Amino acid sequence: MPARKARSSRTPRGSLSRDKVLAAALELAQGGLDAVSMRALGARLGADPTAVYRYFRTKDELLDAMADAVVAGDRPVPQTGRPAEDLTAAFENFRTSLLTHPALVPVVARRPPGGEATRESADRVLALLSGAGLDVATAAAAYQALLFYTLGHALLEAPYALMGPDATGAERQQARDQLAAPPPGHDHLAAAAPRLYADMDRQFRYGLDLMLTGLGLRTSAA
Repeated sequence: MPARKARSSRTPRGSLSRDKVLAAALELAQGGLDAVSMRALGARLGADPTAVYRYFRTKDELLDAMADAVVAGDRPVPQTGRPAEDLTAAFENFRTSLLTHPALVPVVARRPPGGEATRESADRVLALLSGAGLDVATAAAAYQALLFYTLGHALLEAPYALMGPDATGAERQQARDQLAAPPPGHDHLAAAAPRLYADMDRQFRYGLDLMLTGLGLRTSAA
């Protein structure tokens, strides 16, 4: 009796798509950027690595698309007609998306803002700022300040996010412990230490509220 041919585990030709490749790359990136390669993508998708090149010609092109997907996020921004609330939601959603993909935070921060999601996000935020009565120059400066604040906050948080929630809590507790017993003459630091490195969600929102209030936009915390 002739031997039965082993069933191929390869993905059938034509069943891949750009979205499937991108989703697989984002999943691999949860293990760090070193885990993302065309060979690893092929293995995850059950396809020959060369199939990935039909959708992304280089790893840089893939990283650009991954960064743009992170900017897009998966949470719709509310359209309440209240600029301060909508801006708060937009940047809180952006931070959440960044920290959901912590390995990609440096990629988003350093790559040119050329993706479609990035352009749409910038246009939406600028429209909110202009709708709040800011002139073009002020709206542009405010957009960059809010963007840089959010990216900077996420860059500081990303290493902890990569460690997982348990490690994050332990690292922050260690930082508080180190600050809690400063040398004599640092009384204000000693008093504040228990409140430092605590609730980063609240800390981010506090800074965001300060910036929006400074722009004359009343927030729920103001």
